[in-house]
Amino acid sequence: VVISVPGEYAADEARRALNNNLHVMLFSDNVSLKDERELKELACEKGLLMMGPDCGTAIINNVPLAFANVIRKGNIGIVGASGTGIQEVTTLLDRLGEGVSQAIGTGGRDLHDEIGGLMMLQGIEALKNDPQTEVIVLISKPPSNIIAERIVEAVKDSPKPVVINFVGGDRTIIEKHGINGAISLEDTARKAIALLRNEEVKDFVAFDKSQEEINEIVENEIKNLAPNQKFLRGLYTGGTLADEAMEILSRDMGHIYSNIPLKPEYQLKDVNTSVEHTCIDFGEDEFTVGRPHPMIDPSIRAERLAKEGEDEEVAVILMDFVIGYGAHEDPVGEALDAIVEAKRSMEEKGGYLPVIASICGTENDPQDLIESQRRLEEIGVIVMPSNAQAVRLAGRILNKINGNMKRM
Repeated sequence: VVISVPGEYAADEARRALNNNLHVMLFSDNVSLKDERELKELACEKGLLMMGPDCGTAIINNVPLAFANVIRKGNIGIVGASGTGIQEVTTLLDRLGEGVSQAIGTGGRDLHDEIGGLMMLQGIEALKNDPQTEVIVLISKPPSNIIAERIVEAVKDSPKPVVINFVGGDRTIIEKHGINGAISLEDTARKAIALLRNEEVKDFVAFDKSQEEINEIVENEIKNLAPNQKFLRGLYTGGTLADEAMEILSRDMGHIYSNIPLKPEYQLKDVNTSVEHTCIDFGEDEFTVGRPHPMIDPSIRAERLAKEGEDEEVAVILMDFVIGYGAHEDPVGEALDAIVEAKRSMEEKGGYLPVIASICGTENDPQDLIESQRRLEEIGVIVMPSNAQAVRLAGRILNKINGNMKRM
């Protein structure tokens, strides 16, 4: 059963469903950690799934729930504490020719110390016992070392191969037990496919395009930049995609300011005003009070994009577009005018504004992936096949103009 009610009623409704021996997907947020712990303990006692609270994505027995995509059925099972993380991996699996057996969301706090990873552990056991699942993928923001060890312990002797992506976390905790750690969401998908196909498992840090094509894109994008253009602005609707962008870029760029910073000292004082390199997650509470999530209503990002186009020091705009069930019927269409206006504004100041995007979706999603990409490219947006590749391309451009980053 899917439950989406105000937070003060959510725990009671979930408890009632569990007591009736129903698996629960709890979309509601504003549920206390105490209630979440109790609900998940009850679910574990009954051998049920308690996905959430604040669980926005799942695919159960080939049925997409909430924010999910049209994914072919396959043999890779996922447990994730990140909705857009699950979406990015599942859509890439689909595009690369494989499919999903199950995608179990846990809610974003499941791997917090107070919850202890209860539902990820429950999901792992479910996938171990699922005859359709041949490879297991785990996705989460970095948990504490204690919880990470608990998760790794649960899969280190798994009869099925496992890939773990603690987004931006320490891979040594994973790999010291002989488990495959991933360096990006795309790398996660590619490693899962390699394991499924009995191919060599290796880090993917490349581009689908050739180096010559990438170099040509970089040169074309920087040739009309003004001398004072030097900063990145990442404008994201998917929180994990924003996290991934900052993790990849900060290895070479250093600090990136954000409303969800990698380090507290880079917290934006005013989330409505960017500073130097800035990456924004528009799905955070400060942007969603009294209005829908930006994956449903992307207008707030369009407004910010126009503002960024006024900043003469902006060198690259980085964006995600998440399509599929639950998302806006045409998120690309909602952004086109703002992109054109931001580019025009920069040109009027004597510069040029590179815009790099990725679309998280499949060709079978209702918003039409191919047409969405065509419309973006028609107005000069560079569309890359994954968030990681879009981020690396942005890094190449910034490296070229600032000269202070390693080769990406």
